Parts: sequence; structure tokens; C-alpha cells
Amino acid sequence: MEEREKATFARVFSFDIKFTGTRKTLFYRRFLGYSSSTKRELKDGSTKTYTHVAQGLLGRIPHVKLGKSVIAVPKAAAARLEAFFSDPRWQPLELHSFDAILPAEVRARAMEETLASLAIGRERVGLAAEIEELSAALRQGELAPELAERARHVLRAAEELIAIDWTDKREFSHKLEPHLAQLRANVLLQ
Repeated sequence: MEEREKATFARVFSFDIKFTGTRKTLFYRRFLGYSSSTKRELKDGSTKTYTHVAQGLLGRIPHVKLGKSVIAVPKAAAARLEAFFSDPRWQPLELHSFDAILPAEVRARAMEETLASLAIGRERVGLAAEIEELSAALRQGELAPELAERARHVLRAAEELIAIDWTDKREFSHKLEPHLAQLRANVLLQ
């Protein structure tokens, strides 16, 4: 298959789950992710809210929601969704999938949204924000050891995203690469 076809083709999944209750909740939490909040009263009488965000499978994959229970993903990521849907826990499930071609701007927007929302680290900061923060720290000089470890996590997540670049001529990867090259060079020095 040509490089252009790999980039432009999408795999569309249309699914209908045939179960309800706790299993349905678990399915959507694993697929889409979720967040929960807990309020605690502090000794001084004030209230502190703790938020937990759990990223689902689609949190790490660029995707486009085409309708209720209809998702398009890059062909390079289709196997991950097929594995998820074939899990016996999610049966009975009606699944249809087919190849499609999506407009370049839709695919580029999906890549950018994933970059912004892909949560990294304990603070669950988006990958784009992490790259920017680490790049700013690099402009100030060499990364401190704790920042170098964060940089390694960021690089791994960015490489996973680049591996499924969905844009024409890998525009997304080319735009991101200068920032990652700076991080790579610094991490390798340590």
C-alpha cells in the first residue's frame, strides 16, 4: 500500500453493545475514559476537590466521532480497536467496520486534539503542554534530573502518536519533530 493511502485511509467502527448495567459502564470507561471527583473537608473547614482522570483506549488514539457509536481511527491504530471489541467481556456486541477516506483537515484536527488531550504524568497534563513546558525549561539550560525523566515519558508518548500519524505527508510529525529533537538530544546527554 502506498504511503499516501496509509495516511488518508481510516477504519470506521460502528458498534452496538447488547448489554446494560455495570458491564456497559465498564465498557465505556475502558473505551472512552472517565473522570471522577471526590470532595474532602480539610481541618480548617474548607473543602478540597480531588479529581481522578482515567484515560480510555481512545485517549491515546486520534479519532473522529462520526455518530452515535461510530468512530473513525487511523488504519495504523485499527488493530487496537479490533482487539478491544473482540474481548469476550464485551459480548454480545454487533460490530461493523470498513475503510474510509476522511478530509485532511478532519484528520489533522484529530491529531492536534489528541496531542492536546493525551494525559501524561500524575498531574495528567496534556502532551502538548508537557512538550512546551520542557522546551521552555531547555531554553533556560540543561534539564534537571526529574525533568529528564518526565522528558523520557513525553518522548515515548509522542513517538506512539507519531507512529499513527494520520496527516498527509506526515505534516503533524514534521511539525512536532523539532520540539522532540531538542528533548531527545538533552535526554541522551544525561
